[in-house]
Amino acid sequence: MESPFEYNNPVTGTSFIGRTKELALLCSLIRERNNVLIYEPPKTGKKSLIYNAFDKLKQESYPYVLCTLNLFNIRCAEAMMLKYINELTAQFASTAEEWNKILKKYLPSVPYKLNGHLSGKLQFTYITKELLSESQLKELLAFPEKLGKDFNSHILVYLEQFQDLLLFEDSDRILGILGKVWKTHRNVTYIITGERTNSMNEIFKKKKYFYNSVQKIDLAPIEERIFSDYIINRFLKAGKVIRPELASYIYNVVEGHAWYIQHLSSICFDLTRSCLNEQIVARALECLVNLHYPQFHYSVFVLSKHQLRFIKALVDGHTQLSTCGIIEEYNLNSSANVNRLKAALAKKEIITLNEKKEVIFLDPLLKLWLKNYFFVK
Repeated sequence: MESPFEYNNPVTGTSFIGRTKELALLCSLIRERNNVLIYEPPKTGKKSLIYNAFDKLKQESYPYVLCTLNLFNIRCAEAMMLKYINELTAQFASTAEEWNKILKKYLPSVPYKLNGHLSGKLQFTYITKELLSESQLKELLAFPEKLGKDFNSHILVYLEQFQDLLLFEDSDRILGILGKVWKTHRNVTYIITGERTNSMNEIFKKKKYFYNSVQKIDLAPIEERIFSDYIINRFLKAGKVIRPELASYIYNVVEGHAWYIQHLSSICFDLTRSCLNEQIVARALECLVNLHYPQFHYSVFVLSKHQLRFIKALVDGHTQLSTCGIIEEYNLNSSANVNRLKAALAKKEIITLNEKKEVIFLDPLLKLWLKNYFFVK
């Protein structure tokens, strides 16, 4: 029997649970044409929330044009803008004549020409080795606003992996221009997402780009009661039984991380014939950890001895890592060194600071692996 738990794709329909307030807020912000910011660690429900918002707006017959831009494989402004403009133009033009008309009308100074892709898909290509000038960049960034106005359309630009802009050689210049241009737009709503928490904090909190021009939506863990009921009901519909305390354990062992809950529940489901028990859950958890072993091993392979000692102190439950007793017990040298270790591990996206300024792990399964496997002697 196929598992009823979804973890390979964004969840929709009855699998989308516990985000009623966030969904209503996101839809409201889009309708009001406010730019939105959502960043959380990987696999915590960002895309599921956004896809469900798009579906809800469609069901309500709210008119919009969607352009999606993933920055994961882009390292310069020229590549970013070319991909962006091609994605956007494809929403408004279907023939070569329409593409060329848009190029001539909206992008007269930009070094693009129209080419046919091998698949038959129309697209612009870059025809010079020169970098974009600031005026050309602004012309490109103004393009969606002009399109929205002329076509009487509300354009939604969904940006994924936004933190990768920091990998550009001229990232500060690009971010500064984006912030100045985007805040003037009225026909375009930007939905900005990222999954490297500390890098996104650097852009939006430390450097304060887009200040007062985006509204952030936080994704707290879905309530345990809601997720436990969901797990129990999914088992029951398939004629299988899971006790409430085991559903609660599945939730808590991965600290409410939605994707890990779905995946662990799916493994438990596949291993269960009729009634789930503690032994099956233990096997399922071991399977889940083993699936991520290569990734976790690489994460610690590149760490120094002092960084590992810092992490060991965290795993042991210590939060005041700069105290003399902890520094001495874990051989951390000094409080200044503790601060350097904290910064280095934050840059690697292993830890971050919560609202109480406490150091926490970004990945709860990595924390469990460190505690139960790596630091076990």
